[in-house]
Amino acid sequence: MLGATACGAAEGAARARPETKGGNARLATATSTGEGKGLTRRAALRYDIRGRPFPMPTVSGTIGGKPVLMLVDTGANSHVVAGWLARKLSLPMRKLGDLGSDHVGKSISTYRIDELEMTIDGWGPLSTTTVLATEVPDAFERLGIGAFISPQRLDEEGDAVVVDLAKGELRSAWWDEAHDELSATGTPLVHPDQARACEENDGPVKALAFVVPATLDSHPVQLLVDTGAPYSDVFTTSAAGQKLASRSTPNKEAVYTVAGKISARKLKGVRVTSGAFTLTADVDLIQGAADTSCPRDGVLAMDVLRSCTLLFGRSQAYGRCLPPK
Repeated sequence: MLGATACGAAEGAARARPETKGGNARLATATSTGEGKGLTRRAALRYDIRGRPFPMPTVSGTIGGKPVLMLVDTGANSHVVAGWLARKLSLPMRKLGDLGSDHVGKSISTYRIDELEMTIDGWGPLSTTTVLATEVPDAFERLGIGAFISPQRLDEEGDAVVVDLAKGELRSAWWDEAHDELSATGTPLVHPDQARACEENDGPVKALAFVVPATLDSHPVQLLVDTGAPYSDVFTTSAAGQKLASRSTPNKEAVYTVAGKISARKLKGVRVTSGAFTLTADVDLIQGAADTSCPRDGVLAMDVLRSCTLLFGRSQAYGRCLPPK
């Protein structure tokens, strides 16, 4: 996950392990309510890279006219360009005065790129022309992932965005209409009055992410909704992390943030519940703490969200999930 803090610097961590690894009801968002205007913005979400399965959603698009693969990352609270791509395209990067922090609070250098032309295939040009840039693990370059799209920051059309992870589609929407239609499907993940928006609207880079209440084996937690991470996690410093630590086992997989490798252990067979949706997953127990601009205990990742549809308004979020396959 990648993002911007309240002071406009990069906060997130590409904590996702980027190595490739081995039907939802459709919302009728083609016609608006109230505005009298049809909505046409949509893009296909893919779960493969070069023909191999990939655990997180991606879209194809262009940056500065050059084709690029982009990770659709709700854990990113603004659009972010990877440093390797910015250098390859000779994009002018202005270093921000404040250091950002990654997923576990480690400092990282961040940059600002102005007047950048970005498009998503099928969706079209993005209205946001000032974005962040930061370094990411080398694995992302090997995979060709050059940018991180924050879907909740897609404001080109309508007043909301639907991220249909089960169907594999990103589309513009009108909040009221999409909320009503989504309410008829699946099991509630989060209601609008439960989601907490981490929002920053001052400065050239706007930031928005959402934290939702959940439980890990009945221990209450606040988790960032993060489609840019394959596995859900909880901080060792959180109350839930401290209570669950005794049952953790060594993690055989390396876990990285933007700042580098971090220490992590594995919690096997944790009952993860958000709203009325519940499933059993292996949760990472990681060292560190969230940035104070968006307090949380960990992230709710694709291991939980894969069968869900998320609806993001300008300052609210809603989600429902089908039974996992």
